[in-house]
Amino acid sequence: MSELTHIDLVEAYIHAYNTFDIAAMLALLDDQIVFENEANGEITASAHGKAAFEQLAVKGAALFETRQQTITELALEEQAATVYIQYQATLAADLPNGLSAGDTLQLEGETRFRFHNNKISYIRDVS
Repeated sequence: MSELTHIDLVEAYIHAYNTFDIAAMLALLDDQIVFENEANGEITASAHGKAAFEQLAVKGAALFETRQQTITELALEEQAATVYIQYQATLAADLPNGLSAGDTLQLEGETRFRFHNNKISYIRDVS
């Protein structure tokens, strides 16, 4: 797989995420996808396999009125990529941490991707 294809996969995934297009996100994933969300050094959500990823994505999408990941830097490796992002979202629901619907969330973080058979096989969001 060429680097261009890795870039295309990452950009397509982020576009699908930003537009709440879960079907398009799933189409880019390996059947054995592993997803992890890390916040403050702790894994706060994970999914193994497309079905579990879809369930998590549907639940996650319901929390946001809008969401936007913007790539600020992308570092490629042979079968991996790290994307540095700025993230902004408007909540659609109250969260247990005290944030309320309508609040704006702004974060900087990174997303680590791995690739297998022209698909994304691993995603780890770190904030």
